[in-house]
Amino acid sequence: MEQKDKGVDPVTYREEYQEWMRFALQSAGLGTWDMDPINRHVIWDDRCRELYGFPEGNVTSFDNVMTYIHPEDKVLVENAVARALSDEQGGRYDMEFRTIGAADHKLRWLRCIGQAYFNEKGVAYRFAGTAQDITKQRKSRERQAMLFSLVESSSDCMAASDMDGGLFYMNASGRRLLGIPLDMDISQLEEKELYSTENHQSFGNEVLPGLKAGKKWTGTIYLKHYLTKETIPFHADYTAIRDPRNNSIIGHGASLRDLRPELEAKKEQQKLLALLENSRDFVSLSDENGQVSYVNAAGLKLVGLDSLQEAKIHNSSYLMPEEQERLKNEVNVQLFSRGQWSGEILYRHFKTGEIIPVQATTMLVYDPMTGASQGRASIARDLREEKALRQQMIDNEQELERLVELRTDELKKANIDLNIVNQNLEQFAYVASHDLQEPLRKINMFSALLQDKYANELNETGVRNLGIIRNAATRMTTLIQDLLAFSRVSRQDHLFEKVDLRQILEQVVTDVDVTVQQKGARIEYDGLCPVKAIPLHMTQLFQNLVSNALKFSKVDEPPVITVNSRMMEPQEVAAHPQLQNGTRYCEIKVKDNGIGFDPTYARKIFVIFQRLHGRGEYEGSGIGLALCQKIVIAHHGIIYAESAEKEGATFTVILPAYT
Repeated sequence: MEQKDKGVDPVTYREEYQEWMRFALQSAGLGTWDMDPINRHVIWDDRCRELYGFPEGNVTSFDNVMTYIHPEDKVLVENAVARALSDEQGGRYDMEFRTIGAADHKLRWLRCIGQAYFNEKGVAYRFAGTAQDITKQRKSRERQAMLFSLVESSSDCMAASDMDGGLFYMNASGRRLLGIPLDMDISQLEEKELYSTENHQSFGNEVLPGLKAGKKWTGTIYLKHYLTKETIPFHADYTAIRDPRNNSIIGHGASLRDLRPELEAKKEQQKLLALLENSRDFVSLSDENGQVSYVNAAGLKLVGLDSLQEAKIHNSSYLMPEEQERLKNEVNVQLFSRGQWSGEILYRHFKTGEIIPVQATTMLVYDPMTGASQGRASIARDLREEKALRQQMIDNEQELERLVELRTDELKKANIDLNIVNQNLEQFAYVASHDLQEPLRKINMFSALLQDKYANELNETGVRNLGIIRNAATRMTTLIQDLLAFSRVSRQDHLFEKVDLRQILEQVVTDVDVTVQQKGARIEYDGLCPVKAIPLHMTQLFQNLVSNALKFSKVDEPPVITVNSRMMEPQEVAAHPQLQNGTRYCEIKVKDNGIGFDPTYARKIFVIFQRLHGRGEYEGSGIGLALCQKIVIAHHGIIYAESAEKEGATFTVILPAYT
């Protein structure tokens, strides 16, 4: 009898399929939902309802579902649903968002995947899909992102490679340190390309075997810059990378810290230590409790210690006994309240007990990275020499005051004597102007009378002797008048006024007109600057200078006298110590083409009664240039002469200008 295959019962198959689907969804932790886009109703299973935190009910409204979407994600979800229902993306919907449980208020991350179905008019009539709780996965991804961000933001080089040395990751800091372009595919590099041949062999022999055995390695390695090939020292921490599925070793990772700043800092520390060791001041370091750990060589010598080991005692031991209370109540109080104390304090010499006054500064020292206190540092300068010098200065000041007082008394006596001399000079001037000149006038008068009336009765010798008497009397009169003029010149600043030197010179030229005509002389002068002076004295000054130039002219050459002036620059004034800086000065030059003089006599010619020629050669009393110098000095100026024999002379007069 033939038996026919009855086939699969559709009802039984559908029930078994649905049961299988429910089992698969439940195993995957998925919930299902089905939305009516037109009526905006949502039908969901128990799992989906639980994911939204609803306590009961398998039917709800879409608006009610949206109420429990996290506020920051609500707009994103609404837009994603709208795009799916508008058939922009074929009705596909895939979204991750947060919900806040309606009853339990628990925050969950969900991933909803769905599909919209459209009728022939393109209107969505069904929107269904699944929901899955991805809170753990999301947190895991967030932690991974945080770790990745931490690695990427690290200032150290972070890198990883497989067991064959093929690089598959390096953070941005590492790329910058090693000169690897940020846009370069790091997998194109092999680890050995960053080592020199020697260093890579050392890595393969000393480090890699331990990593393959699952051990860590810490030490110093040397890599080379990808572009410049510079060798860079790194402190390295290597660790094996294991497969989380079977714990097998699949590669190794490294954290590399650039040692160049640290090595440079050590060099600077060595320089600082050398500076401290070579300092002439006392330098010490101690902990917060005052226990000394370091004293430099100068400090050991200052307090009489032979070694650093001897110096490792409490800092209070360095002070004189009478300073102990001050250390406690003043130094330490200010140190811990303000961070620093400065002042004068007394140290002691450990061997001799000598008191050593010092200017000391003590400060708290902090770690620049952590801000933690590292103790205190003290710097002290020996004040013994300074105090001895200060005492010497006080003694010198006292001695100076005594000498000044003594000198003041002497000056008072000298002033009294000077007043007496001045009085005597006044008496001399009176005698010279009256008593001495009167006999001379009589001698001149009666000599002239004898010469006029009795010349015929006198023999040749008598006439010659009478002429000698008259000449001597005339010279004596001239000498007395010149002495009077010289003695009357003094500093009378209250009589100073603006003086036009051109007018003065015009008057002088008029006075010597006879001599000018006799010698055929020529006197030239330009616009002279005004000076602050006494007019009468300026007339005497130029009268003597012009007369002197006419007197000492060459026999075979007419005299040419030029007078010019100019305002001096400040730097020119500063070149003359006798002049006052900040005052404007006028420089006047009187130049002639006369017989000149030997430069060695440039100063001697201004001395009273000094003559470079005999009285028989040139007339005069020898007072003229001395009078010029006295007038210039009385006007706060200077005068000097420059000459050479037979090449003329130039007299330079510098006087304060009228401003």
